[in-house]
Amino acid sequence: MTQIFYKWTSQMKHACLCENEKTICFCNETYHAHVIFHVQLSTIELVIQNKQTEETEFYLHFEAKDFKTTKENLQAFFSYLDGQHPHAESITVKDKQIRRILISCTSGFTSAYFANLMQAMFDTKKQAITVDALPITELESQIDHYDYVLLAPQIAYLYPQLTQKYGKKILRITAMDFATGDVKHALSQLPS
Repeated sequence: MTQIFYKWTSQMKHACLCENEKTICFCNETYHAHVIFHVQLSTIELVIQNKQTEETEFYLHFEAKDFKTTKENLQAFFSYLDGQHPHAESITVKDKQIRRILISCTSGFTSAYFANLMQAMFDTKKQAITVDALPITELESQIDHYDYVLLAPQIAYLYPQLTQKYGKKILRITAMDFATGDVKHALSQLPS
């Protein structure tokens, strides 16, 4: 599947082959971006750096297991590159029943980073909500300890299956929110 998306991405406006044949670069006035295809691993890495600050503003890596999810992740990349950055102004979780939130991805590493960002926001607001991160392989044994489970985009393809099993407790983090660390916007889907 990565080869299909490689061909599609390489035909986008302003695409050029970069460091090696499996990296496609894009530049505009603000950003320098890379789409890196790790074909042997069926993994795609999306990176957008601000030219002025040299900070990485968008980062996402994922295994291309599902056509729909892969397309959504790439579309989020191109939307950000085009300057479309939806952000929530401010969010306060008003539902006093929400005490524990779990963020899950393939291995738990990138979700741990996002969970730390979210936990820091709750701590700053002095909201007594705990945010943890676990790999998807541990979800079934731990789900009863959490009020909500937010799936990282890397495992968004499991959303239909998990909502069928666990119901409204399962939510998805968009690729845009996850890749940019926008925890406020990710939390905007929780019931208020």
